Amino acid sequence: MIIGIPKEIMHGENRVSAIPETVAKLKNIGYEVLVQAHAGEGALYTDEQYVQAGAEIMAEASEIYRRSDVILKVKEPQLNNETKVHELDLMHAGQYLLTFIHPASPVNHHMVKCMAEKGIIGLTLDGIPRISKAQKMDALTSMSTCAGYKGMLMAASDLKKFIPQIFCAVGMIKPCNVLVIGTGVAGLQAVATAKRLGAVVYAADIRPEAAEQAKSLGAKIIDTGIPAKIAVGKGGYANALPMEWLIKEREALKETVKNMDIIFCSALVPSKLAPVILTEEMVAS
Repeated sequence: MIIGIPKEIMHGENRVSAIPETVAKLKNIGYEVLVQAHAGEGALYTDEQYVQAGAEIMAEASEIYRRSDVILKVKEPQLNNETKVHELDLMHAGQYLLTFIHPASPVNHHMVKCMAEKGIIGLTLDGIPRISKAQKMDALTSMSTCAGYKGMLMAASDLKKFIPQIFCAVGMIKPCNVLVIGTGVAGLQAVATAKRLGAVVYAADIRPEAAEQAKSLGAKIIDTGIPAKIAVGKGGYANALPMEWLIKEREALKETVKNMDIIFCSALVPSKLAPVILTEEMVAS
């Protein structure tokens, strides 16, 4: 079996689907691995490291897609803005695609249909259940951790004021206020990072257990007033709220939002579109 690792083409995407250490493990099992030239550079892995791990370096992505039985990617298939060729057009029937497909997102519905029409077999990493048996395959949790950490750092860098409380000759500069909506993996990491930076952190989650975890990290909890029997679904994940309860959640957050310097929104309903908790009017306030 031949496994192909093309270079990610989405703008700003520096990740790579397999590092040299993983390639070496695949080679030891008996697989042939093709890696596109410079695929790992954004993640600080050189072509030489992949060669040492046993991979064959290919200059063109088209050759990888043509020869491979399995394609490993980070992002779903994209249109290459330079060549004007969509990655799906390079794939063939019977080929396996392992990546974050995000099939619930409306922007990906057409792509998923095209995959089905072409006979491409998609295995979406965001569909792996978060259970102990599947923990080694759970790439979504690790990526969510990265998103929570890096997202908060990016917000802090972009904000035109200090994050922590600072005392100086002219007096005291108050710390900034941060609100984290949805305290799953990404949200909890955002809470922890904001606290380490010195912010006053508020958090909201319709699931009592998740809110309690945020509180244990030092966040002040905003009560959304959503009953647990409505909010919590199978496996402890959040349910999609009926519109009347979603409106109540927005009302519960409205006053808090007005005083925030940073809002990190990571509310998620598995296999569904993320709920629209913040409206334009709330942000404008």
